Amino acid sequence: MINFQELFNALSQPNANHKRIPVESALGVFYGLSNDGYLRLSFLSKLTAPKLESTKLLRVTQGEESKGVYWTCFDLLQNDAKSVFYTFCENMVLAVADINIESNALSALKKRFVIWKTMFKQIQASEVSREVIQGLFGELYFLKNFMLEKYSPNESVNGWSGADSKSKDYTINNEWYEIKTIGANTNKIQISSLSQLSSPVIGHLVVIKVESVSEEFSGQDSSINILLSNILAKIQDEITEEHLLKKIKSVVGNISDKVLNSKFVVKSVDFYLVDDNFPRLQEKDIPYTEIEEVTYSINVNAIKKYKES
Repeated sequence: MINFQELFNALSQPNANHKRIPVESALGVFYGLSNDGYLRLSFLSKLTAPKLESTKLLRVTQGEESKGVYWTCFDLLQNDAKSVFYTFCENMVLAVADINIESNALSALKKRFVIWKTMFKQIQASEVSREVIQGLFGELYFLKNFMLEKYSPNESVNGWSGADSKSKDYTINNEWYEIKTIGANTNKIQISSLSQLSSPVIGHLVVIKVESVSEEFSGQDSSINILLSNILAKIQDEITEEHLLKKIKSVVGNISDKVLNSKFVVKSVDFYLVDDNFPRLQEKDIPYTEIEEVTYSINVNAIKKYKES
C-alpha cells in the first residue's frame, strides 16, 4: 500500500518535478502539486481518456500535452479533506495496477472515479459530533475485524445499515448485531429505540470500549481513515466499494480531516447474547399506543452473565 501522506508531505514547490510512482500498469502514474499549489494525482496515457467531471472539492483536468501524450489530473481543492484524498489516491492507483491494456486501464480509472465522486461533494458547514465519529469508528472497526472475517465483503457491507433506517447495525440472514461504542471508563450504553434490541430472533449486543488519543498516535486500526483503507483493500468489486463509501458519507456527511483522523484505542470488545432472558424493552412491553418513542440505558456491569465467550 502506497503512503501518499508521506509522499505529498515531502513536496514543497508548486508544480515541482512531478514524481512517477512505480506501478505495473499501462498508464503512467504521477503525484505532485499543481501550478496553483494543490495536491495532484496524475495519470499519463497514449489514448484520450474518458471525460470526467470535477466536483466542489476535486478538480479534474484533462488534456493533450503533445501528440499522443494525454494527462488526467486530480487536484484536491480543500485542505481539510486531505485524508480522504490520500485514500482516494491509493484506491485509484490500485484500480489500474496490473492492467496492461491501456483502454482497459482508462475504463477502470473512470469507473473507480465515479465511485469516489460522492465523497468529494461539498463539505457540509455543520460540525460532526464526537459521538457520531466515535460511533462510526466502532461500526467500521467491527466491520473490518469481525464481519469481514466471518462473511464475504459483499455480505458484510450490504449487511451494515450505515445511516439507513434499519433497526440493527448489522443484519445477515438470521444473524443480527447491534454495536455500541462507548468510552473506556463508561459503564452505561444508551438504547435509542425499542427496535434496537427487539427481535424474535436471537441476536448480539456488541460493546466496544475505546479511549480517545491524540492524532499523533500511530496504532493499528486507530482511525476511520485507516480502517477505510484496510477495508477497501479487502473488497474486490466496485459495486461493494460504492455502497461502502455512500454509507460512510450518509453517516457523517462531512468528510473532513477531523472526522477521518480522530484517533481511538480499542480497549475491549464484548459480545452479549440477546435472547428472551436479556434485560431489554420491546414493543410488546409498551401497552400504550400513545407512546411513540422510548429510550433507555443499560448498565454494562449488570449484564456480565450474558457475555459470550
